[in-house]
Amino acid sequence: MNHSLSKHNLFTYLAGQANPLERQLVEEWLKNPDNAETFHGWLLEWEMRSLQFIPDQEAAFDKLTQRLEQAEAPEAGENVLPMRHSPFQLWGWKPYLVAATVLIAIGLVLSPLRNRFLYQTYQTTAFQEQTIRLDDGTDVNLKPNSSLRVPRFGFQTDVRQVLLTGEGRFSVTHKPDHQRFVVKTSDQFQVEVLGTEFTVYARKQRTNVVLDRGKIRVDYKTETKEQQVMMKPGEMVMLSQQGTIQLRKLAPVKALTAQQEHLFLFRNTSLWEVCYLIGEHFGVNVEITDDSLAHRTISGNFRARTGSELLELLTATSRLRVDSTENTLLLKDN
Repeated sequence: MNHSLSKHNLFTYLAGQANPLERQLVEEWLKNPDNAETFHGWLLEWEMRSLQFIPDQEAAFDKLTQRLEQAEAPEAGENVLPMRHSPFQLWGWKPYLVAATVLIAIGLVLSPLRNRFLYQTYQTTAFQEQTIRLDDGTDVNLKPNSSLRVPRFGFQTDVRQVLLTGEGRFSVTHKPDHQRFVVKTSDQFQVEVLGTEFTVYARKQRTNVVLDRGKIRVDYKTETKEQQVMMKPGEMVMLSQQGTIQLRKLAPVKALTAQQEHLFLFRNTSLWEVCYLIGEHFGVNVEITDDSLAHRTISGNFRARTGSELLELLTATSRLRVDSTENTLLLKDN
């Protein structure tokens, strides 16, 4: 391949900042068929870099077309003689332009393929957890049967945005430039972080957010308007499948009796919330992968000294069972 042209020269040309000599150098280089593969790779890289992961392929293509057509257009008064050309000579640079057009069209039409190029996806199975450290230092504990999509080339814009399906616990790193961190679960729901630790549960029937430390803002859309909710530590936001949202304090976890026994008070508390509280209080990792079971509610007072003891009481009174894996207890229907 002919690499007499540098990547920087091509990028300058595509950005419209090349001087006449640089433009001539690029246009001559484009006519060489040996440079086609290099050109396609550099063109895609320029689009990804220059437009910060929101490439305007059509504009880039139009701009390139205009420049190359201007370069080949005859000057005023110039006599153009009819000549016999081979098919390749007749098209000149156009084969590369056509190839670039095909590449751009594929990028526009096959968005999943483009997303695979732009984003890295972490996926856990029903019995697996994964701890992920993002480029900015943020730690994510991805819960079972969940996925997290992050930019493959780092956070290049003024928003650090990730996409979550399932459940994840986030410990977000604050940036000196106050770069925002957003966890998006759908087009209707996202959590914007202001330096904090929190858990997001985004399943089919309901989305829950529990704030442990710091401050976050929940943005959500209904059919009629966009709304926001500011959360404080110890609060929980629940968004239903119908779009209704509820903000409340976490259920009381314990109270000490005269015998110094732990008393757990549940009032229409979801099983997902119960498992969350058991994990926070006893350090026992309890997961529910069945969406409908996670939102089943229970009420009652339970005395227990350990997480296992509390789980035994719950399974005995609620027709549930607990299956053990290496690091996790799974709560299931009996």
